[in-house]
Amino acid sequence: MDLFLQLAATGLVVGSLYALCALGWGLIYGTTLHFHVAHGAVFTLAAYYAYAGQKLLGLPLALAVAGAIVAAALSGLLIDRFIYQPLERRGAIRTTLFIASLGLLILIENLLAIVFKPDPLRMDVGRLADAVRIGPVFLTWLHLLSVATALTGYLALMAFLKYSLWGQAIRAVSSSPEMARTVGIDLRRVHLLTYAVGSAISAPAGILVAMDVGTDPYRGTTYVLLASVAVILGGIGSIPGALLGAFFLALLENLGVWKIASEWQSTISFGVFLLFIVLWPRGFFGRKVQSAEI
Repeated sequence: MDLFLQLAATGLVVGSLYALCALGWGLIYGTTLHFHVAHGAVFTLAAYYAYAGQKLLGLPLALAVAGAIVAAALSGLLIDRFIYQPLERRGAIRTTLFIASLGLLILIENLLAIVFKPDPLRMDVGRLADAVRIGPVFLTWLHLLSVATALTGYLALMAFLKYSLWGQAIRAVSSSPEMARTVGIDLRRVHLLTYAVGSAISAPAGILVAMDVGTDPYRGTTYVLLASVAVILGGIGSIPGALLGAFFLALLENLGVWKIASEWQSTISFGVFLLFIVLWPRGFFGRKVQSAEI
């Protein structure tokens, strides 16, 4: 039972990282319908921004993290401004945008590998690495911070979408782009804001990974893939669904190794995912989709 509880606790920690990435990716996809795999590059860039701030510029940890989140938000905004929007103005279909996004992901990953080398880089976290015992479960302060950050990020995003004018504009565009355009909402500005907010929400996940186990140029690919799975499990267009899907996926992965060898972890999660979407294609809270393209 102690092992079960430890695996469950670890699943909650990992799920927090998946959740942050899924919240950002889900917000972007639900609003723009861009299958934004370059989100993985922004996830990784956030970690390298924080690492560079602490190690190269000598900034305090908190300041390096804050600067990295702002830089990640700007990175997401620039990707939409200079890649996706020009392609859309030229009449590119969403498959073309997906290929461009994939190419950008590969380009950024390899540039980071050239500049920083492919070896994992880890930030200094001080007392955050100290162990904390909660009953039979052992975690660190950094793990608890990860869970707290995910819950705070979720609540902040929900409040922003519900109470702010820009958040309501994002919800309007997500619900019906044509109706939003009819009432005078500028879709391009809303898309830019969505990329900035979505990137800022996901950035702490990349930074927390760099603090805990270290980051490398290719780690973001795994997280954006799992984030997209979590969003589909939760239901396209549902922010609570993205959170639930992320925790469900992480718990499934971690509890699965209780009885099955760890090398089967990905097989368990994606096998259940395939079965899930066959039986429940709209996910936990997803809206009905009439038609779609990548």
